[in-house]
Amino acid sequence: MASQQLRSRSNWQTLSGQRALGVEKLFCIGLQQALDSVYPNQFQVDPHPKDFTNIYSDFELSEEILNEIYNPDISNKKWGIKMDFAIRNNETGKTLYGEIKRQDGWVENTKPSAGRGNAHERSAKYFTPGLQRILREKSKIQSETILPFWLILVGDITRDPKRNREIAFWFQGYENNFYMWRDTNNLGDLLDFFENNLLPHLL
Repeated sequence: MASQQLRSRSNWQTLSGQRALGVEKLFCIGLQQALDSVYPNQFQVDPHPKDFTNIYSDFELSEEILNEIYNPDISNKKWGIKMDFAIRNNETGKTLYGEIKRQDGWVENTKPSAGRGNAHERSAKYFTPGLQRILREKSKIQSETILPFWLILVGDITRDPKRNREIAFWFQGYENNFYMWRDTNNLGDLLDFFENNLLPHLL
């Protein structure tokens, strides 16, 4: 039977009235409160972690490539990625990184062209060998049954018939690594998904 400890401790009904905060902030605050109530002081939900802000600028190219490209002094440059959140277990040192992507979609009373946008496609970079390697290293999540990141999608894309098939196709075998948050007024279902599918890999 699925556990609903986080849902039962969530104060999302109070938070959901504060829509001006935005979905990302509400997610971080709501998840932190739920985790604190079940696992006091064990988890930290870190918005916009800086773990990967220099991964590109710190990457060394070969002399051969450097001789063939524009090669200015980049010692003061910071090129990398900034994810939307990190869920850190302070006891195990394990971390789950994630992004919340909002995108339009093809739904009732619209045309297929309403499903424009490429926010979901930009998230596909996390499947690349280089990012997979460094995410695995930083996250300390080594299980092959799960990826070291969580993609949460919001907006009409979550009901778009084409985009749902596209994203489900990409994540075959890793269905627990993405979540279609169709009703952002309902944190309970998202907390259940996290607790039953991702939290065990952080413990």
